[in-house]
Amino acid sequence: MQKKMFCTTFLLAVFQGWAMSSVSAATDTYFTAAAFEFVQSQNCTMDPEAAKQVVKHNLDIFIQVAKLAKSKGADILDFPEYAIFPECNRAETPLFSEVVPNPHKGKYNPCVDQQQFADRPQLITLSCMARNNSMVIQANMGDIDPCKGKPGCPPAGHLQFNTNVVFDRDGTLLVRYRKEHLWYEYAMDLPRHKQNPKFTTDFGTFLSYVCYDILLERIVEVEKEDKVDGIVFSTMWENTMPLGMTVDYFQSWAMGNNLTLIAADIQLPGQKAVGSGIFHGSYGALAYTFNPDGISKLIVARVPRKNYALTEPKSSITAVLQNGTTFDYLSEGDHVETEGSENILPHWQNDYLDDRYHVINMENFTLVKITEPSDRLEACNNGMCCVLDYSADNITQNYYFAVFNGSQQTFESYSWGEEDCLLVRCDPADGRECAAFPLRTDDVFHHVFLKANFSTPYIYPSVIGNGMRLISRQEWDFSQALEPDVYNAVINFNKEEGRQLVVIGLKGRCYNRDPPSSFF
Repeated sequence: MQKKMFCTTFLLAVFQGWAMSSVSAATDTYFTAAAFEFVQSQNCTMDPEAAKQVVKHNLDIFIQVAKLAKSKGADILDFPEYAIFPECNRAETPLFSEVVPNPHKGKYNPCVDQQQFADRPQLITLSCMARNNSMVIQANMGDIDPCKGKPGCPPAGHLQFNTNVVFDRDGTLLVRYRKEHLWYEYAMDLPRHKQNPKFTTDFGTFLSYVCYDILLERIVEVEKEDKVDGIVFSTMWENTMPLGMTVDYFQSWAMGNNLTLIAADIQLPGQKAVGSGIFHGSYGALAYTFNPDGISKLIVARVPRKNYALTEPKSSITAVLQNGTTFDYLSEGDHVETEGSENILPHWQNDYLDDRYHVINMENFTLVKITEPSDRLEACNNGMCCVLDYSADNITQNYYFAVFNGSQQTFESYSWGEEDCLLVRCDPADGRECAAFPLRTDDVFHHVFLKANFSTPYIYPSVIGNGMRLISRQEWDFSQALEPDVYNAVINFNKEEGRQLVVIGLKGRCYNRDPPSSFF
């Protein structure tokens, strides 16, 4: 009784303490998106009271962030995966979870109907955040589904899911999406049926997805069927070099699918997780951060609506400290060319091989070491061929022209089909010529041209500078065309004064070669 009274009193205070606004910040030509990269510092526990305090601590920060996002004109705010609660074992997870209703079976507004949801403070808080800031909210939470007496029900009497929830501006629950593709998440169950996590707002139609989903075909199937404007993506992404680093992959996926991607990552460098932002199908990164400095950050950017140009770019990155203090990294209004923290990866500068990201096994790649300051090369691997033409001031460090066509099997339990063509900064390690990927280089490139033939239309381009800095889209072009039975893709970088590049490449995802990753 005491626990329920505390939660109810706290949540009513939250509801009454905010003045609800129904004014939309979106215009006919753009809307404003926000993503929160959160430093999750809480621990798992079997103590119900301690679990409640973990959730309350994190939601208190969410409340502050929602107000901050609203002050910057945000129409939608995306929170990361495993941000309300830490990733725990199967016994601990239920202490952090709530029963989330199915919005397809009724209309639910926990902020308005607080009595009905009195035992579910997370849903009430998130609903009130949306309602009182007149903002669409996506968050990731633990979801319990009682199943006692039903076939396949676990001994505990319930199923538990990694679940995204989306609330409309008035606090109404729009989406309950249970993650369909789990990544070593033994505490969670797979949903029993396919889902379509589509939701429509006053500024566009979107899909809600989680982490590993974006690597697989299901998300592409759904977005093609529904012709959506973008993806709202919550993740705890484990960075992987050379073509699987958060902000680079998010940008390349948005461009490859011509969609907006709003991506919120947890910041846990010890688990190789960092990097969030807002990415557009044509313009690439509108705002992003990749800085494992132990500071939570709110990323905000204007996003052009479909068929409109980005005529008035505006973006910001704001630090949110544990004590509630906030400060902007750069002056608000600067575009992505200058947006972001200049001191990216400060503690990596003298430790290039620090184990803060996974590395792809390059043993089955065709590798050609770059030695000349300019050259034109061709290489093939299992029928896929790639052309590289480049010019640099000088080549003083190890670079390889790498081509691959096969099954990517770096992770024990997971594999998928890939076709890759790239120029990469790469050092020897463990007896292999290309096995370590420094994120910094001294070598300056003026021109890099890559062209490759792919069997798939899903081709994702990357151009990465020092410290995981995304090279401005104004400095490179990407195109692809079907000619006649292969997809030819081209990436062309040109910069008269040159850039220090660590990776430039094309990744083709061959979804038709993927083994079954779940019953979907």
